[in-house]
Amino acid sequence: MAWIAGRTVVLRAWERDDVRAAWEAAQTADALGQRLRDWFEPPRSLQQMEQDFDSWVDDPDPSVIRLIIEAEGRPVGDVDLFHIDQRNRNALVGVGIWRAEDRGRGYGTDALEALLAWAFRHLNLHRVELSVEPENTPAVRVYQKLGFVVEGRRREQHYDDGCYRDELIMGVLAREFERRVRD
Repeated sequence: MAWIAGRTVVLRAWERDDVRAAWEAAQTADALGQRLRDWFEPPRSLQQMEQDFDSWVDDPDPSVIRLIIEAEGRPVGDVDLFHIDQRNRNALVGVGIWRAEDRGRGYGTDALEALLAWAFRHLNLHRVELSVEPENTPAVRVYQKLGFVVEGRRREQHYDDGCYRDELIMGVLAREFERRVRD
């Protein structure tokens, strides 16, 4: 797979230079970006991130598809399909726009829409799921626009910034996504 085209973004495979771009973006003092990064993992060095990249290349996981979101000729984020279950035809998705100045420009929406179209139409997935903080209302609105519905809430799922935070579980079926995209 060379690339998947959205309206304003291109989804493509990771290259070594993208690791440095992601690491540099993680060094910013952006409060939202910091909270989102801390939710998943502690800070990592460039060398650690390069080692992770090397392991993805040397021993790829068939249940994971990792893509770069490119806009205006530069990497602005990443989007992943993971825990791809071929038997039940479902997967999880995660999307991140790395820098504050690139958020709110529609890159994440376009990337997610392009990836979902590809996942449903080419991988023949039936269902895609994600999790999101309920307080991240811009993301929740984007997901709902693309057909995701709230399927549940994990109460006090993760500890962040001195308190436990809930997590919404949202999912979209292929037919729901296609109906939303047509409308």
